[in-house]
Amino acid sequence: MNKSWKRLPFLFSLLFLVGLVIFSFLYTLVLKDHIKDPPVLLYDGNGNITKARPFPPSFDFPFGVDRFGHNLFWSVIDGAKYTILIGLSVSLLRVGLSVCFGIIYGIYLQKMRQFFTTFERAFRFIPAILLVLLFFDVNLFGNSTKGFSYIASIVIWLTIVALPSLVHVVRNEVIHFNREDFITASRAIGATKFRIIRKHVMPFLRTRALLMIVQQMISVLLLLVHLGIVRVFVGGRHIIQIDSVRTVIFPATYEWSALIGVSYQELMLDQWIVFGPSIAFILTLLACNVMKRMLEGTEEKVVVPIVGKTHKKEIKQLKKSNFTFAEAVVINKDIKEFQ
Repeated sequence: MNKSWKRLPFLFSLLFLVGLVIFSFLYTLVLKDHIKDPPVLLYDGNGNITKARPFPPSFDFPFGVDRFGHNLFWSVIDGAKYTILIGLSVSLLRVGLSVCFGIIYGIYLQKMRQFFTTFERAFRFIPAILLVLLFFDVNLFGNSTKGFSYIASIVIWLTIVALPSLVHVVRNEVIHFNREDFITASRAIGATKFRIIRKHVMPFLRTRALLMIVQQMISVLLLLVHLGIVRVFVGGRHIIQIDSVRTVIFPATYEWSALIGVSYQELMLDQWIVFGPSIAFILTLLACNVMKRMLEGTEEKVVVPIVGKTHKKEIKQLKKSNFTFAEAVVINKDIKEFQ
């Protein structure tokens, strides 16, 4: 019962994120056509005009109404699926690719360590937001600045900017883990590098993958906030040409960073207009941080049984093999632990 209570913060945080995404899709597909647009003017009981747009937060409009007539509460709900799914997609791609490349780098490409280290250090000292801004207008799948192809291109760029550092982290984990005595035992009984990866390294990294995904989710959400402040709209954008020189950029979706970016100047006028998407970001980051803390607390408890189980299998194979005295001394300490 005590263990169940300890899992509740993680489960509540996960259900909050999943529920928010489901509600966002439900709003877009079902509820959107049945919700009335906010009025242009508000009247009192005598029919006198009391307020024109924008409307501050109230019981009818929890996050208020902006100057364009958008109910910010429903705009935040509509944008939840874009922000959370983009963050999750980038996180999964970052962790998946970094694990693959980190294993190859840590086991097969040790001779190229100096080259890769120099390359990784160059990325480490350049802010990620600058790298994203450098390639932001490059759509890998066409010339559009909106739609799925544009979002997919941005997801790839957001993934690439973090890969060198993440690959370096995974590589260090693999090298450190590869020095364990039971890995030496596996090599001593003839295990190939591929078998060591499949039987030892992958189970070890699998226990850390979920934690890495949550960590990267937090990192991506913070990066999205920074991009929104500089009016870079990850969910796509509309470019309206006013004349031969001037253009105006509007977001193509209600992605949260876009809601902040398009109304950033309101901080000097009606600050509450950015209140809604900011609260959404804070609650999502809070949920991710709770999940991260819970995973960090259980990580060691999960790793030990998996490593121990794999370790026992190798010891059994070792006992069936013919060893010289010199070979046996290297792993004698580990054999005694499991006899």
